[in-house]
Amino acid sequence: MSAVLSPRSSAFRPKGYFGRALIIGAVIELALLAGLIWVSNQKSPPPPPKSKRIAIHMVQPPKPKPVPPTPKPVVHPKPVPKPIPHPVPKPVPHPIPHPVVHHAPTPKPLMAKTPMPTAPVVPPAPPVTPPPAPSPALAEAAIASYAALVRAQVQSAAHVPEAVRLMHLSGTAVISFELTPSGRLLWARLAQSSGVGAIDRAALQAVKSGTYPPFTKDMPKKATVFDVEVHLSAKS
Repeated sequence: MSAVLSPRSSAFRPKGYFGRALIIGAVIELALLAGLIWVSNQKSPPPPPKSKRIAIHMVQPPKPKPVPPTPKPVVHPKPVPKPIPHPVPKPVPHPIPHPVVHHAPTPKPLMAKTPMPTAPVVPPAPPVTPPPAPSPALAEAAIASYAALVRAQVQSAAHVPEAVRLMHLSGTAVISFELTPSGRLLWARLAQSSGVGAIDRAALQAVKSGTYPPFTKDMPKKATVFDVEVHLSAKS
């Protein structure tokens, strides 16, 4: 079966091509517009990172300072010794000889010799011999007699305190003391208490304030310790 194209159908052919062209152009335009919109919406890619540059500077080492040359030692010339001037010897005058006249010597008058005074002859002093030491018996007797004298002296010089009188107290204190041969007191202390402080102090003060005679000839010539009893009471 064959188709026969009629003149009517050929009249409408160009019109169909034009419509397709319009559609294709519209599609292309839309595609271009969409592409532009898409391209505009895309963010521009970040620029590539800049590469860091490391600058290397070549530093030349400092030139070494020149070592100064070692100074040469200064050699001082040795001083030339000055010549020592020698004294010119003076001419020695020669004495003119004179004739010597010899005279007879005049005799000197004779002088009577006076005898020189002689020092008086002093006889040598006899050797000093120490006195013989007293026998022990005599020494003990002399010490006992001296101690009794001192005891009586201290007892008479003792003063009864007012407190002892008011309280009707009594007591005996023993005082030890040392005397030199000249009678000087060296020290004194309480050897035995009476039990009453006022009596002890009064007895010790009586010994310290007393004056004592020198030792007798039969006593030993050295410091001696004595013990003396001092009795005090309200009735004394």
